[in-house]
Parts: sequence; structure tokens; C-alpha cells
Amino acid sequence: MQRALQLAKLWNSRLIILSVVEPDDPDDSSETWNLPHRRRPPASRSVAEAQIRRQFGEIADLAEVRIIEGDPASIIQDVAQQVSADLIITGVGRDETFGRHVLGSTVEQLAQRTAVPLLIVKSRVWPYEEILVATDLSESSGQALAAADRFFPTAPITALYVAEAPTDGAPDLPDQLQQRADQKSGCVAFIERSGLAPEACLRVKALVDHGRPEVAVRRYMLEKEVDLVVVGSHGHGGVFEKRLGGVARRILDYAPADVLVVRDSRAESGDGPPHPG
Repeated sequence: MQRALQLAKLWNSRLIILSVVEPDDPDDSSETWNLPHRRRPPASRSVAEAQIRRQFGEIADLAEVRIIEGDPASIIQDVAQQVSADLIITGVGRDETFGRHVLGSTVEQLAQRTAVPLLIVKSRVWPYEEILVATDLSESSGQALAAADRFFPTAPITALYVAEAPTDGAPDLPDQLQQRADQKSGCVAFIERSGLAPEACLRVKALVDHGRPEVAVRRYMLEKEVDLVVVGSHGHGGVFEKRLGGVARRILDYAPADVLVVRDSRAESGDGPPHPG
């Protein structure tokens, strides 16, 4: 909620607080529901709105609050379409036993299905001073890079390409050095063909690492105190469906701070591509 308010103020944007509650399903035989209306317990929608306004105070006062009954992932998608949302912001649970963040089923479903960029908030609210974009040099990663530039047009961006480890041998051998140089050139070429304006490309640093992508992302974010990583989702047949539990999912799990998921606009969906701004 605090991150949503911060970004809404930064962008001078409309902010909608959406809470989806289970439909009321009173048992007609229950004594409670046979009571006169004035003595019945308040409906879940009324309770939810009262809790939101009490808990979040100023944020709720500055936003439009909507309480809707139904399936959370479906309702969030529907409302995002209705209002032409540029961004969906949500949080994650926390496993106190292991001290780690846990994705809920609603967040997983949204990451798989929504065409609207999805910001998953994990950390305290600091300004995003640097943006990390995890890339595999694909077009989906290019859309993630473009979204990072659109949302945060003044922040420095690091495009991190986690390549396969160089072939066996000493790291200073000519073949090793050439392989690393080729990987760096590939990352630079990826930035250049991403469609960013020339001045935007100047804000993007190409970085190549080796090993497991989620480990490299976590290491960089911790060492550089980066609070946001942007990852592209291929949509159909890609990282969130056939490979749920693959690279993008592991980045969601491993990232120590916020994650922005940008779904490939070519994914098979009735929705058009997102238009954040």
C-alpha cells in the first residue's frame, strides 16, 4: 500500500485500492441469518472496507476503494481491464518459520495470466535508485527493459545477462576472454535493438555474469542494494507456464526486494499489449 501511494504521487496517477472478498454465503437455517437485519453481523464487504480505511488512513482517503466479491485473480484482471490500469501492485506472504517470502496462489495466477505489468512488493519503501533487468536477450526481455524505461525514465538501469559459464580452462586464456567479450557484445546489442531512445540507452549498463540466473540476480541486488528487478514473462509456453518453477519463478523466489513482471504482449490472450506510462 505504501509503495502504491509513493508511485501514484510520483506519477500523479489515479490509485485504486481493490480488495476481493469471498461471497457471503449465509446458511438460511442459521439462527444468525434469521435475526432481524439490524442485528445481523455486517457483510464481509462492509467489514473489508472499514478495515482498509482504519488500517491505511491517508492512503485510503486519497484512493478509490473498491470491494468486490468473487475469485481474486479473475476480479483483479477484470478491474484492471475496466480501468485500463497501467500497473497492478500486490504483496506477498511471509513464512515466519523459514524467514522467506512466499508467493500466494493469487500472485502466481496473476503472473501467469495478466497482460498488465505486475509489481510484487517484498521490501520496505525506498526510492528505486537503480533498476535491474534480468535478461536472456529474448524479445520478452526487451519488453521488460522497455517497461523499466517507461516506468522509471530517470533511474539508471542495469541489464544483467546471466550466460552459460565459459568453457573449461583458465579464465585468462584467449578462448575464454573471447567468449566473455562475445557475451558482453551480445548484451550490448540486445540493449540497442530493444527500441529505447538513444538517450535512454545511455542510462542502461550491460553486465554479464555466469551461473544460475536467480543466484546472480540476488547477489547483485544485495551487493548493490538494488530494490527492484524487472523480469519478462513469455506467457504462452514460456517461463510462467511450462516452466513455472523455472528461471523467472526462481527469480521471484530469490529476489530480496521487489519484482516487476512484464508479460510478453505476444502471449495468447484476449488482451492487447500493456501500455504503461
